[in-house]
Parts: sequence; structure tokens; C-alpha cells
Amino acid sequence: MMNKRAQKLIFFTGLILFSLPINAQVFAVKNVPASLVGKYLKKSDPNISNTKNLFPADKKFRNLKDHTAFIQKIIDANRVIVLPDFKILINSKGLKIGSDKKIIFRNNSVIQSVGFADGRFSDVLKIYNAQNVEIINAVITGNRYSKTKTQTGQWSAGICVLNSKNVKIINSKISDTFGDGIFIGSEDGGFSENVVVESGWINKARRNGISVTSAKNVVLKNILISNTYGHDPQCGVDIEPSWEKDVLNNISLKNIYTFHNQVSGIAINLNEFNRQQASDYKTVDILIENHTDEGSKHGLLTSLNTDGLPHDAHGTIRIKNAKWQENQTPYWFTTNKHSIHIEFSGILIEDSKQKNDFENKIKSLQNVKLISE
Repeated sequence: MMNKRAQKLIFFTGLILFSLPINAQVFAVKNVPASLVGKYLKKSDPNISNTKNLFPADKKFRNLKDHTAFIQKIIDANRVIVLPDFKILINSKGLKIGSDKKIIFRNNSVIQSVGFADGRFSDVLKIYNAQNVEIINAVITGNRYSKTKTQTGQWSAGICVLNSKNVKIINSKISDTFGDGIFIGSEDGGFSENVVVESGWINKARRNGISVTSAKNVVLKNILISNTYGHDPQCGVDIEPSWEKDVLNNISLKNIYTFHNQVSGIAINLNEFNRQQASDYKTVDILIENHTDEGSKHGLLTSLNTDGLPHDAHGTIRIKNAKWQENQTPYWFTTNKHSIHIEFSGILIEDSKQKNDFENKIKSLQNVKLISE
């Protein structure tokens, strides 16, 4: 029997293919204007003057071809870790970040993944079953172009948060990941809670810039996500449960700028919450405020109750003050009836024909409302 993830992947692949033009060209990465990067990538300035140097200063350590074991020991033994001021090389094991840890990157600190993706838990920074974690000024280059071994699957995030609580990721620059730039959720029916991702730039992630699959109280704000392409869903931000045990409560996106992503700037796919029994339905609360998309195929994509089951996700999706420009279709949606309420307000679409088309279609949809400003 085909497993849930395989079924979901086939569905989303079909959805994406349906949403693309027949003559779609091969995706080409675009340079992101420096002025745009500077608006979202702003170094935090933690006071590290009194922080003990935990790493050797000699060239032998600096020139190691694999720093993983040494760095992991330092992380395990200390609460505040200021990384070396140069590039460190991390293998396929990644780095496990336990509870009550603060990881600070210096001006020239870079984590370069030199491993390869071979399964779900191939992430670079692993915040698994932890609480009270801060990651400050992270610079992570993933293993998208690794030649060490044939890579498989869609995993290997730059930062992965699983079943964790009270996590802050501040001002991260993440690029070239084989999977997501950042993954927030669970893989065993749990959820992550109280997660803040603030400021930063995610570029050339192979799967999604940020995935949120199972979480409560998540804030994503002031983030630039660009050039996401390579493996479906291929969206800047994808809010999508992996299976029916997941939860999506109080998910807030503010001041997100998505630039030239293969499929959509932001996608919301709640089909794993479709149910036969009324007692099993989930309630979802999502707010998207001040989203700008430039040049993705779609500014926003929603996929809801495509199975046509009698009970699907309840709750509200609110989109406020969005600007979508240079899109094939600014808002792409499935036409099935759904229970969740979608509210649009302050939507700016530069192309007048697309704007009129959007407004006319919204009027014809059940449980979808365009609120006049």
C-alpha cells in the first residue's frame, strides 16, 4: 500500500503541474537586488565581549576537513556557544542542539554542510525535542550540490525544529539546502510550539524556503525567501500538515517578501485534515500580513478539501495587505467546497486584468470573502 507521504507527494506534484503553463521553461535563478537583501538580512548584535572562547585558535583546527565531532562536544558541554570566526565543515550527522542553548555566529562564522542527504533526519542544525533555544546570525550553506555521494529524497533542512518549544531563530542566512531552508513541525504526531523566526534571507532551497507542518504559536516575520526550486512543493513558505495528527494553531506570517520562487510565494495545503467523521476535524488559525511576492508563479496558493470529504479543516485564514506582482496567477486555488473561512483585505495586484479576475473569482467562492478597506 502506498504510504501517506507518497500519496501527498503525488497529489502535490499533480497540483503543481496543473498550475503551470504547458510551455513552462526550465527555472532560472535570478539575482536578488542587494537593496532587497539588506532590508531583511540585518545582523543582530549580541554582546559576546565576556564570552569565553571555547575553540582552539591554531591553524590545525581551522584546516580540519570535518569539524563536526569537535563542535558537537562544545555544544553539548556549554549553554552559550560563540562559533569560530571562520567556515566550519559539518558532515551528514549534522549538529544536535539540545535544550537551554544559545548559538551565536560571529561575523565570519559559516556552517558548510559537506555531508549528503540520505533520509528524513539529514538536517544541518537539529533542534529535536528541545526547549529554550536561540540561534543568532546563522550562516548556513547546505549540501544541495554535494558530490560526495548520490543524494536521495527531499530532506536535509538548514535548520530543523521538531517537537520543540520556545525557539528563536534570529537573522539567518541559509542557502543551497537539499531540502527546506527551515522546517518547523513534527514527524511523530507531536508539534513544535512558541517558535519565532525573525529577519533573514533564505535563497535557493531545493524544497521550500520554510515549511510549517505541525505547530502552535509560530511567528515568521521580516524574512526574504528567493529562488526556491528543485523538488515539490517549491514554495517560499509552505504551511502543510504531513498527516492527520498534526496541528496548525496561531500561525502568523508578517512582512514576508517572496522573490522568484518556482511555484508560489506562500502555499497553504490542508488536505491531510480532510476527514470522514465530524469528530475528527481540526481547527486552523493562520494570519498572513504584509506579504509581498515578486515574480513567483503564484503569490498565494491554497489547496483545500480536494478529496471532497464531508469534513475538512475549520477555522480562519486571513490575508491582509498583500502585494502580488509579476505572477502568472496571483492567487491560485482549488475549487472544492471547504469549511475554512478565508478573508482577504488590502490586496494589491498591479496588473489590472489580474486584479479584476481575482476580485470576480473571490465573489463566486463559498466561505471566501474580500473585505473592503
